[in-house]
Amino acid sequence: MQRWAAIGGIVSLALVSAGAAPTNVTEAVPLQAISAILDLFKTYPVVGLGEGPHGNIEGMAFRLKLVRDPRFPTIVNDILVESGTARYQDVMDRFIRGEKVAHQELRRAWEDTTNPGTNWDKPMYEEFFTAVRDVNTKLPNDKKLRVLLGDPPIAWESIHNRSDLRRWNMQRDLHAVAVLKRESFPKGRKVLVIYGDGHFQGRGFKDNSLVNLIERANVKIFTLSTKYGDLIKLQPSVASWKTPSFAFLKGTVLGKKYYAQYYPMPPAPGWNTVLMENQFDGVLYLSPSPPTMTLMPASLCRDAEYMKMRLARLWAITTPRGSSDPAGDLRKLCADLTR
Repeated sequence: MQRWAAIGGIVSLALVSAGAAPTNVTEAVPLQAISAILDLFKTYPVVGLGEGPHGNIEGMAFRLKLVRDPRFPTIVNDILVESGTARYQDVMDRFIRGEKVAHQELRRAWEDTTNPGTNWDKPMYEEFFTAVRDVNTKLPNDKKLRVLLGDPPIAWESIHNRSDLRRWNMQRDLHAVAVLKRESFPKGRKVLVIYGDGHFQGRGFKDNSLVNLIERANVKIFTLSTKYGDLIKLQPSVASWKTPSFAFLKGTVLGKKYYAQYYPMPPAPGWNTVLMENQFDGVLYLSPSPPTMTLMPASLCRDAEYMKMRLARLWAITTPRGSSDPAGDLRKLCADLTR
């Protein structure tokens, strides 16, 4: 999720000047994406890979290709994900190691995060965990990949309103970095961090964003943005790039564009003049078209226990007389999916 999307309205790009790059900067150059990302680990112990809009098919297809690359487990040790709650880290560890785990137990890892909605209920997230498990079947025990669940171990039985949930949400990035400090950094393990792009923004600000917290721990992180803005509009030559492509941002036409030309920004002072290269180190280009989004499966709409759980959580966070009705939106979605 975009960390500040809920703070308030969106800054219109009309408020941002054209952001044209100075004539003395070079164009961003495309590199073969998987090789380039794996090479980053020679210099950086942590690579932060933004997943773009949650649930986009192109982003997940790339992540699956990345972890299935035979070089990946020879370079990377841990994968920290936003899409799972640490309350079920032991369950995920057993599954990723190849042990038999009941699906009803495993699904709690992504269904019981601090997100009360359906973000992680899309089959692609379970598919990712299964892909890592499959990779591990071919590896010796001391080389097996580990998936770290970064979301705090929320106890939904104690959540009754928005204030209860907010206390957990305030811990999200703090908890993720605490996991890295305990499980990865002291052991010298290389980590791929897969989170929404918004968790990697905030450099130069006092915010406790994921990237700031990691860098304050004196750990180097390279952050990669996955497409939100139209890169072709920002640098026309991108139209000729093969997909997927990776490009460094520092000192390039893309890097010198305003951050708000990539992402809708909240009304915070100074955000309409922040350059993209000061927020992200690289960009991942997956498609010239807008991302293809997927939805939760219709089978969950027919699952009475699941719907009871999900609707109860959405009702708990609904503001009285509020303008939004998340529980009603889920019912409408299910009506469409099950027609």
